[in-house]
Amino acid sequence: MLIETLVAVGVLAWIATSIMLAAMFGAMFAPDKEKLIGRIIVSTVLLLPCVILVPLSFAAFIILVTCAFIVGVTIFGVRSALDLIIEGIPEMDEDGNIIEKNKIKPTAPWI
Repeated sequence: MLIETLVAVGVLAWIATSIMLAAMFGAMFAPDKEKLIGRIIVSTVLLLPCVILVPLSFAAFIILVTCAFIVGVTIFGVRSALDLIIEGIPEMDEDGNIIEKNKIKPTAPWI
């Protein structure tokens, strides 16, 4: 049931995004408000390429993020990348110096 719902929502988002993209292109190619029929025709003609373009742009985004991650790990190294993931990005002041927080270690009450 959950998978069917996710697929239905995904297809609905895909179609809605394609329609909005086609309408945007239609408005771009027929900018005059008086030419509403021309804008509708251009949007309808561009709907099929937009239906194909939306998944391709999603796949291109995934590939771009993967490439950026690989380049980042290559430049900074695995250890630096793991440190950034585990500890987060350090806070810096106006001069570019790293602000180190005083880490107070808990002590036992009898010490």
